[in-house]
Amino acid sequence: MNDHYADPLREAAAHGMQKVVQVAPTAAAAVQVWLHMKAQRVREQAERERQTADALRAKQRAAHRAARLQWLPANDPAWLRTADVLQVSRAWGAALPYATSDPGAERALLRCESRLRELHPYAMNRYDRLRVEGHAPEAAMREVAPLFGREPRPRTGYPAPVRPQLPPAVRLAQEDFPHTIDKVVEAGGSVKATAGATAKPARTATVNRLP
Repeated sequence: MNDHYADPLREAAAHGMQKVVQVAPTAAAAVQVWLHMKAQRVREQAERERQTADALRAKQRAAHRAARLQWLPANDPAWLRTADVLQVSRAWGAALPYATSDPGAERALLRCESRLRELHPYAMNRYDRLRVEGHAPEAAMREVAPLFGREPRPRTGYPAPVRPQLPPAVRLAQEDFPHTIDKVVEAGGSVKATAGATAKPARTATVNRLP
């Protein structure tokens, strides 16, 4: 007769360890798969960011080239001498975003401002005052932009020209209509009558001097 009895706790522990040994490789493999997927997502995200950055740099280079074509003529003195306000303003606006990073754009910006001072000193005097007060170039130019539609060299202190007094018929024609033709003719007749009355004493005086 066998008096040996199995220990239930020990048997349970042994059974549990067997399960752990069987499951451990599967868990380890799952962890490896998860780590691989995570690394793959990181690489894909980095690749997307790189592509986005490359596309942005390409777009910026294209914008720079397009802007350069607009402000580059401003570095040509011959072009600048004949350019009008609109042409110079466009070149100035194209050079402004690149003036701090591109020496050519900075030169074009300064030359455009000099040319604008020649073309429209009135507006540019206000621009220069705003710059001295600390306004950024774009803010100052935006404020003075409406002034370019005014007289570039206004003269102050001159009296208004004196207009000769208009005859009654002309004054009547300038008034609100309708007016009848009788009123116009009457006004014209009054001018003739006045002129005749003025000339008549002169003729009388000539007759009186005769012997």
